[in-house]
Amino acid sequence: MAIVQVTRLGRDKHKEWDELVDKCVYSTIFHRSLWLDTCARSLNRGLRIYACRESGELVGGCSLYVHRSKGLRRAHSTVPLTPYGGVVLAQSESANVRRREERQGSVIHSLQNAFESERFDYIQIVNPPGFVDVRPFAWNGWDTNVRYAYYFDLENYSQDVLSKEVRWTIRKAAENGVTVKKLDDPDISIYYRLLSMTFSRQNLKPPVSIEFLQEAVGLLNSKHAAEMWVAETASGDVAAAEIIVLDVTRAYRWSAASHTDFKHTGATSLLLCEVFRELKRRGFKEIDLMAANTPQLAKFVAGFNPALIPYYSVEKKTGLLKISGIIHNATRDKWRGFH
Repeated sequence: MAIVQVTRLGRDKHKEWDELVDKCVYSTIFHRSLWLDTCARSLNRGLRIYACRESGELVGGCSLYVHRSKGLRRAHSTVPLTPYGGVVLAQSESANVRRREERQGSVIHSLQNAFESERFDYIQIVNPPGFVDVRPFAWNGWDTNVRYAYYFDLENYSQDVLSKEVRWTIRKAAENGVTVKKLDDPDISIYYRLLSMTFSRQNLKPPVSIEFLQEAVGLLNSKHAAEMWVAETASGDVAAAEIIVLDVTRAYRWSAASHTDFKHTGATSLLLCEVFRELKRRGFKEIDLMAANTPQLAKFVAGFNPALIPYYSVEKKTGLLKISGIIHNATRDKWRGFH
């Protein structure tokens, strides 16, 4: 097997990166250079795209956002409102399992060496559903974790597949005059107000600024890759809103928010069902509803009877973070003995 060489891609090579993303069967819109550049610029993060070549051919890679925090160098494959990132691999033509695994392992090992040379204090890579073999990371001392997403089948969607409780909520919302529409021109000021309400109910601030939402949604909307949907009460108040991000065949429930005063109107359920119906009409096969890792959100989304899909993250701590983690665990275990 040829040696895999790793280099960092400049902006002039982003087209080549996107061609690799297109060859990866599990890649998402969040891997594409358009998304990476927008997030790096809006959130003030350094973007590094590592390219793996075998005999000159681009066969894999990984993108990372890099920043300093409390004097430590950190690298993440994701940022707020970016659910997935991580390793991208070109589709292997080989039917031989051992050969495929050797090639994947060679790419990942080469990436690990490149990351090691960067001397990050902490690195985390969140891979999308479909990338399941994180053993090369575990075998090299990385910590691995399983997370979950909810995938909803749009091809076979009808209200019959929903739980009894959700069907009742939808009927109640319609009877109370709640209506749903897609905005041709997303109004981020309305959305951000609802998002702020949603997070304030948990005594939290929104994870991103209104400026980030305006830039990200505006750019994606201009590429027909994002839509804003709203549910309005009979009096015309916006009760709930969704921003849906669109890939080639899959949609993503990227961000959702609701008005505190209309939380129990059923508007969010009716809104989602109208989104499902429209996406099905347009030929989308599935929508990633995410939300499976937060108990309260998972309880709501589970009512639509989606499929629970695992995905995997890996991380590695070095230097000061590793030492501080050992001290923290030792202190925690000591105090546990007194309770």
